[in-house]
Amino acid sequence: MTAVPWWAHEARRCGRQAFVLPVLTAITASAAVATGSGTGVVLDRALLSCALPTATALACAAVVAREPMLELHLSLPTAYPRTVARRLAWPASVTAATALVLVGLVAATGHQPGPLTALLELSGLSVLLSGAAVWATVRTGSATPATGLVVAVVLAKLLLVDRVVPEGAAQAVPALLIGGHLFSLALRALRPGARSGARLGHGDAHLGPREA
Repeated sequence: MTAVPWWAHEARRCGRQAFVLPVLTAITASAAVATGSGTGVVLDRALLSCALPTATALACAAVVAREPMLELHLSLPTAYPRTVARRLAWPASVTAATALVLVGLVAATGHQPGPLTALLELSGLSVLLSGAAVWATVRTGSATPATGLVVAVVLAKLLLVDRVVPEGAAQAVPALLIGGHLFSLALRALRPGARSGARLGHGDAHLGPREA
């Protein structure tokens, strides 16, 4: 199978939520801020900084959890972690394009923060939340714990981190590093023989211990 059919196949395996959820969330957030819906400055900032990354993380968790034939993938020449990474590239690409549009729309309305700060914050938080969601899904075999972890991280950011760490690179760089590390841990745990405790089943993923 050539590269184009492979990528098209992985897009289908991702499911529609990988493409629809980030876009719809960004549209809702930008519309709420642009129309001055009365949510207030604090809630507007929370929408702009957290809505798209949260939707992306949930989409990534769903992509990993919906695989019903892990045993078949482990028998194929292509390593399963590479397959997962290839699938996750789809929601990542959709989020990157959506973030650029969202930042442009918000900048056109004159809302704060500036475009560069907003883009850095969106990028960092998207990688952090998505890495945490994928890691939790692989470790537990279900997207449900990943949802709880994503919510906890978002609350920690809004209630704690934003009060003590400046916006922009000061938050984005650590978030990118931590999120990237979590992605790496998750993909390593999917290798054959890894002691990950991750074994995807039919429908939502479920776990059973895997011997090394």
